[in-house]
Order: sequence, then structure tokens, then C-alpha cells
Amino acid sequence: MNPPRCLAVFALASVLLHGSNANAAEDMGVFAGIHPGEVLEYSLGWGPFSVGEGVLSVQPDVEVDGIPCHHLCLTAKSNSFADAVYKVRNEYHSYIDKVKGRVIRYRIQQHEGRTQRDAEVRFDWENLTATYQQDDKPPRDPVVLNGETWDPLSVVFRFRSFNAGENETVVIPTTDGKKLFAMEIHVVRPTETKVPAGTYSTILVRPDTKDMKGVFEKSKNSKINMWYTTDAFRYPVLIKSKVIVGSFRAELKNARRIETTATE
Repeated sequence: MNPPRCLAVFALASVLLHGSNANAAEDMGVFAGIHPGEVLEYSLGWGPFSVGEGVLSVQPDVEVDGIPCHHLCLTAKSNSFADAVYKVRNEYHSYIDKVKGRVIRYRIQQHEGRTQRDAEVRFDWENLTATYQQDDKPPRDPVVLNGETWDPLSVVFRFRSFNAGENETVVIPTTDGKKLFAMEIHVVRPTETKVPAGTYSTILVRPDTKDMKGVFEKSKNSKINMWYTTDAFRYPVLIKSKVIVGSFRAELKNARRIETTATE
């Protein structure tokens, strides 16, 4: 895998961190992990190379099917060096009902090299299903939901709504529209973490990679370590992964706020 492919790893690592109501972690409520106007900017690296940037954000509110929603967004973009080898422009969008605190829609715009994929997952809470459709292809058979269920992006924010301590584990049902699965996130220990944005008091968490696809699935001893701040915002400040193709990192370089207003 060429260095730019790690942008796909960043997106996958970011969207496959899961949180829930398990094993003694204090649940502060769904909305505790969503901070309107938040913009977290990351530098992305593979081995010794700088290959791009990622942005995790809460965009201005929108309406989806007439429902006021929080708009969560993750983007991964290769830099000019990486573009020459493997151009990446990926976007992931999740729309969360502002009243009921559940996913309404999940959208993917994946542009990697010659690969282009536009897909969405529609959540039907009346019938407890999630349906995946890619491009102009017919929808897949729906996945049956099991109570509280999150898409692979919104679970990043859901985890942030838990006050999980050392040696605690958090689990949540999650679907990408193709299957329903649960990911265990283990809180390893408190630590101090230095990144370009500053030095933070953090907790080290380690998601179980057994349900992850792509390079994680192909790597016998794959591992992801993620560091979250211990303050009220619980920023993910650092991600490191080790897979068969090498080592990857995402480091927080800036955290800021934008003004948000609801879209009529």
C-alpha cells in the first residue's frame, strides 16, 4: 500500500470507534458528545511521510426528511505529495435527530485513486431497519436494528458522551447498512499526550479490531490506539495504528469553533 492509502485508514479508524451503555462507564447522554460548531483538524502521516489532513466537525444543523438534525462530518484529503501517487478525497456525513437522539441518515462520498463510491444508509426507526444503497444500484436488503444503533461516524461522538475510566469497556451495536455488529472499546490507562495542538491530559483507548474491514481484517496483529482528552470536550487528539502495510498516525493540530445556525 502506498503512503496515501493511510488516509483511508484514518477514515476507517475514525469511523469504527464505538461507544455504548456497557460495563460501568457513566453515560452522560447522547448529546453530551456533540458540540455544535466544533472543528477538529488533524495532520495525517504514514511512516515518515506527511500525506494529508483530516477534519472531524459538527456542521450547521440541517433538516433531513423534515427532521431537524445535527450534521456530523469527517473528511480525509491527501496533500500534493500524496496526490501524485494516490489522490484521496473522502467525506462521511451523519445526521442525528436533535430531539430523539438517533441516526436518520449516513452518507459516504469516497474518492480514492480511480475508485468513486457514493452511498447512503437510511434508518427507519418505525420498522427498526437500516437500508444501504450505493450509487444508482438497487438498495440492499435492510439490516434489522437492535435498539440503540449508530452508524460508523456517529459512534465517534457517542463514545465521547461516556465518562469511561481505566479498565472499563464500552460496547455499542453499530451498522454500516450491510451488517450489524458490536465493537468493544477498552480504556487502557490515563496518560499525557503531546500533539501539534498542545499537551493534553488523556485516556488511552483501544478498540477491538476483529470486526474491522480492509487492512485491519488482513493484518494478523492489527492494533489501533486512540487518545481522548479527559476534559468536558473529550477531543480525540491522537490515533495510531499498526497494520500489515505499516504504521499510521493522525495528530490533532487545531481545535476551533464555527458559528452554527439551523437551516430552514
